[in-house]
Amino acid sequence: MAPFAESSRLTSVENSSCSSSNKLRKLVVEKIRRDRINSSIEQLRTLLHRGQMCGQQQQRLSKLEKADILELAVSFLQKETNADVSPTYSQGCSQCLQETLRHLSLHAPLQAAEQQEIKCFYVLQKTALSRSMSSEQHARSAAKRSTSRSSSPRSQGSLWRPW
Repeated sequence: MAPFAESSRLTSVENSSCSSSNKLRKLVVEKIRRDRINSSIEQLRTLLHRGQMCGQQQQRLSKLEKADILELAVSFLQKETNADVSPTYSQGCSQCLQETLRHLSLHAPLQAAEQQEIKCFYVLQKTALSRSMSSEQHARSAAKRSTSRSSSPRSQGSLWRPW
């Protein structure tokens, strides 16, 4: 029975060394992950320093916690995306309408009344677009003011799309 006892002791020693190496590996992986997160947050902090912040705001920025830096970055990105959406969409609609009118005028000349109807249609769609964009912005600001983290309601107005 002695060989069995020795082999069981060896396997228990091997298992303990294996589990300790797994624990060490997990600790190292976790440290690497935390280092990556911290370096990314530091990069965000420096980008915010270089951005629109100056003077007293920079001093406050250096004292911010990680969550505050992430919130500032998210709000900045939301402002950037909201500013770019509307002009691009309306430019696309205008270009589509111009191409349609050019195509129609080449193949079937439009009468003055038809041209006027198309212009009225374009103006109506442009005002509907501006109304829906303002209602979405109003809904977003209301959602930000509320303390709950529910998804922001979208406008249910009809929106014309050229496709």
